[in-house]
Amino acid sequence: MIFKLHFAVLLTCVALSAQVVVVNNASFRADQPVAAGSWAAAFGAFTGATTATATAFPLGTTLGGARVSVAGIDAPLFDVRATQITFLIPGAVTPGVRPIQVTIGSTTISGTVRVISSAPGLFTKDAQLPPRGAVLNQDGATENSSNSPARRGEVVSIFGTGQGPLSRAVVDGAVPGATPSLASTTSTPQVFIGGVEARVLFSGLNPGAPGLWQVNAVVPESSFIRGRVPVRIFVNGVDSNEVSIVVQQ
Repeated sequence: MIFKLHFAVLLTCVALSAQVVVVNNASFRADQPVAAGSWAAAFGAFTGATTATATAFPLGTTLGGARVSVAGIDAPLFDVRATQITFLIPGAVTPGVRPIQVTIGSTTISGTVRVISSAPGLFTKDAQLPPRGAVLNQDGATENSSNSPARRGEVVSIFGTGQGPLSRAVVDGAVPGATPSLASTTSTPQVFIGGVEARVLFSGLNPGAPGLWQVNAVVPESSFIRGRVPVRIFVNGVDSNEVSIVVQQ
């Protein structure tokens, strides 16, 4: 379920601009930078690239005839299309305005990307306002939905990217694993469900997929939190996009 959820949310598209534009691949917010170790999407006219999607980990740095480098560091690639490339910002990229290059054969397209320490973005599952988030219920297998709502007092797992610094180093493009320990975030995020701050039990990388930020939080027991309610996460003062979950009436 984790892998299916992860792969499905990575392939969302947004409108293409005339130049290379890089955004968080979960939120697609044009007003927010990206973070090292997070999923990003580069948009541009990538003529000559062959449509391809990675099928195994660790991810390679060449896919579909394309290569992406950020601040001179080759990035792991997940998906390549003629107008969009989905990739991981290398963990060694430091905050600031950094150069990005997309190379296809003998052609190189250059641009810049703003990088900050934490740039939380939450994956979405539909086009409603706010969109349904990529969230699993307490059993860790059932996607949260109107047919499978969460219950107040139960734990939900919210998935995103752009989590920021981690408790231990992870290899770019490889599954983080759970040994010697889970790769947790060094800062505990604030999670708001239905406008009420939720208790966070875990924040860090899902051990089975690179760059996939998982936040386990308890749905507040306030009686008015029911139906489709908004969810937003703050990390080091930076806010995520807003998504929603469904809570049992």
